[in-house]
Amino acid sequence: MFRKTIILVFLFTTFVFQLAAQEMKVKTFEYIPNDLVARTEPRTDLNGRPCAVIRVGIAQQGVVFDGNTIGSPKYNTGEYLVYITNGSRQLTIRHDSFLPLTVTFADYGIERVESGNVYRLTVLTGTPPAPQLSQGNFLVMNVTPASSRVSIDNGEPRAVNADGTLKVYLSNGSHNYRIEADGYLAKTGSVSMSGSRQQLNVALQSTKANLTVKTTTSGSKIYIDEDYKGTDSWNGELTPGTYLVEARKEGYRPASTTVTLGKQQTETVTIPALQQIFGSLMVDYEPVDADIYMDNRLLGKTPNVFSNITAGKHSVKISKSGYEDYAGSVTIQENQQASINGSLRRSDSTSSSLSSVNNSSASGSVVPITVNGVTFNMIKVDGGTFTMGATIEMKGPWRDEKPKHSVSLSTYYIGESEVTQALWKAVMGSNPSYFKGDNLPIEQVSWNDCQDFVRKLNNLTGKRFRLPTEAEWEFAARGGNKSRHTQYSGSSNIDEVAWYVGSKTHPVKTKNANELGIYDMSGNVWEWCQDRYGKYSSNAQTNPTGPSSGTSRVCRGGSWSYGAGGCRSARRERYSPGDRNYYLGLRLVLSE
Repeated sequence: MFRKTIILVFLFTTFVFQLAAQEMKVKTFEYIPNDLVARTEPRTDLNGRPCAVIRVGIAQQGVVFDGNTIGSPKYNTGEYLVYITNGSRQLTIRHDSFLPLTVTFADYGIERVESGNVYRLTVLTGTPPAPQLSQGNFLVMNVTPASSRVSIDNGEPRAVNADGTLKVYLSNGSHNYRIEADGYLAKTGSVSMSGSRQQLNVALQSTKANLTVKTTTSGSKIYIDEDYKGTDSWNGELTPGTYLVEARKEGYRPASTTVTLGKQQTETVTIPALQQIFGSLMVDYEPVDADIYMDNRLLGKTPNVFSNITAGKHSVKISKSGYEDYAGSVTIQENQQASINGSLRRSDSTSSSLSSVNNSSASGSVVPITVNGVTFNMIKVDGGTFTMGATIEMKGPWRDEKPKHSVSLSTYYIGESEVTQALWKAVMGSNPSYFKGDNLPIEQVSWNDCQDFVRKLNNLTGKRFRLPTEAEWEFAARGGNKSRHTQYSGSSNIDEVAWYVGSKTHPVKTKNANELGIYDMSGNVWEWCQDRYGKYSSNAQTNPTGPSSGTSRVCRGGSWSYGAGGCRSARRERYSPGDRNYYLGLRLVLSE
């Protein structure tokens, strides 16, 4: 009996020792900002919200994951794609040969995972027992350029990390690889795995040509195939092909040339001097002998006709003592006469800050604004009182939409559509969007970027554009005083008014407008608001501007990458003011 007891104790001790040796450990857990798998292979939770994705690198098959996961994970040679709901804070990993491992994200500096984001979790499964031979190991690849895609054994191409690295667990034996990238020659090869870690450094050879563009007229803007590149001169790489190179400057006739580039060719293009063009201006304004200023320079007195004015947009001011100034702008076209006519108001009369929209009296009236040749419309929203937040028509409201409360607003104007890429380029001279197209909404812009845009727009127009307050945004989305009390902006059928749960942005104003004639306030891109994010109060408010402190800023409206629930008129979202993403854009507001 004693001998049997000794044997049992020995066996139990050996089992515990072996079990301890089969313990999983976390090597790293990190956020991957440039990984798009959550967008290209999306899943949504029960509320229609996109999941976060965790790439779990673990050299085992048959792994089970617990903790707010959605559907079965996808497996591909040492890596699982685990879909997990927004806000999750833990993930538990189970395998028959190992002790369970619970990963608390906060231990690695990530409080919770967020919708649409991708994370990498690397798990070590311990050293195999000495008598066993390794069945494989990691191949670590360092690839140039970092935009490369790698296929192993004819498998699906995988994007390398932002630093150009890629690690793949491979079984022992010979494996083929293919590396390709846009603008580079593909490279193939093989690697032999024999139980030890292998490292492979590969640099692809570029097929791109190098083009230098020079202009003769100072201040000329350079465009290649309608894409703005810079001012006066530009140098960069282009894929082989034929390109239209153009120089433009306001007040001058554009000049262009065509260049055909071969693989690895170096070419220089010089655009000859641009020809200046002129038009004329008639100013017929009362009273007589008022001073006429153009671009802050005195031209003469009213009434008058001025010749040889450089084509393009100019600021105009008409001034006389005892009268309020007229301030506006005029666009001069080649060999044509523009005209300005009207009467100054006496100083004791009142006028709107929108001197150019005196005929816009009814709610929903359209006010066109032109900036550097791009025209956009502002819609008048008459002031009124409405119930903000989780009203009865809002199905499945989130906690931060409560309590509903009464809000009173003054009259204002709001953009008929989201700010387009054409307007952004006209003001900023650049286009940071992921999806390109003049009539697509601008995206990949932060709240801070929007403030810079508004400042430059105001300098160009002399008006007071800004981002909408959260209350102004919701009142306009609900249809203002004409509201039909629908769940989405303009309809309770989301397919009539919104682009949502898709793969890209869409041109503005291609769905139905709401009661005020405003488009895309549900879906397409989330729209930044001026307010900081904070909890609602049940108290009635007048022209609220949000909390006075806080770090996050409000976004509204949902986007092409979100479900229907994110596109409700009362739905709220928040991001840090420096965040940029291909579903973040903006809409303008102009004060009455």
